[in-house]
Amino acid sequence: MADILSQDEVDLLLSTVSKGEAEAPGPEAGAEAAHLATYDFRRPERVSKDQLKGLQSLFEAFGREVSIALPPFLRTVVRTDLVSIDQLTYDEFVLSVARPTSLAIVNMAPLEGKAIIELNPGMVFPIVDRVLGGKGMALSQTRELTEIENRIVHRIMLMILDCLKRSWDQLVDFKTSVVAQESDPLIVQIVAGSEMVLLVGYEVHIGEVVGNMNVCIPLAVLGPILDQLSRQAHFTRKTSPEALARNRVQIERSLRKVLAPVDAVLGHARLPLQEIARLQIGDIVQLDSEVNDPIVIEVGGIPRFKAQPGRRREQSAVLLTALLRD
Repeated sequence: MADILSQDEVDLLLSTVSKGEAEAPGPEAGAEAAHLATYDFRRPERVSKDQLKGLQSLFEAFGREVSIALPPFLRTVVRTDLVSIDQLTYDEFVLSVARPTSLAIVNMAPLEGKAIIELNPGMVFPIVDRVLGGKGMALSQTRELTEIENRIVHRIMLMILDCLKRSWDQLVDFKTSVVAQESDPLIVQIVAGSEMVLLVGYEVHIGEVVGNMNVCIPLAVLGPILDQLSRQAHFTRKTSPEALARNRVQIERSLRKVLAPVDAVLGHARLPLQEIARLQIGDIVQLDSEVNDPIVIEVGGIPRFKAQPGRRREQSAVLLTALLRD
């Protein structure tokens, strides 16, 4: 049973407290001091720093894949830069999206749930313009997409999903598909408004035009793979300079064996489609070059040399005369 304080001891204790001389008891030997942190229950942060590092590397790889996949289709240079990765509620994401826009609701199988990929008008209309034969210009005033334009954007979305699959293939084998396409974010509800989502923002350069792409994934969808992301980030090691040098030598050796098309361009000609449709075997097409003009040698479609035509034994040949600088 605990000791009972006498009246003198009680008076002494009260007088000590009133004078401010009493000290709080310190922690016991071996006990760790408690670490306090601010926590907002309205905005729970459910992705740790290690997991965020793993996600960042995956989404950077996704951006690189998009930069590789789109240029052949659009016939221009495309660069996709990762701008931000934020955690916010789904309601905040919906309110941040301009209207009208292009939203693709994506099934994230084998993960349970859906995600959203948004291509804003600054990215969509230059893409549509280039696909339809234009220079990739943006519209001064945004509008909803027509049925034909929606089909073009659907094709682009499928290419973007293929990029997502390739960039994440070491972690999860996605079987993604486009469930629906919408223009108004207010009618798209993939999770409750208070649910936390991961919003990944990209800046997409298409030729001289700049647009934005956003990827919205609910954290509940990523839940099953977050632990794997944490382990990957924890065991990531920097590559030594020696290993980087060896990799560079191996890559150079492999590149030297790559076959590249080499074309000798004698000249060019521009004809109306009506004349092209009437062309027959034996017709003569006049080029824009003279007989004595040097011809251009293209390597992989890029002009690299000037040359003079000729023959070597019984075969046609060219003599390289100059190197074309970039």
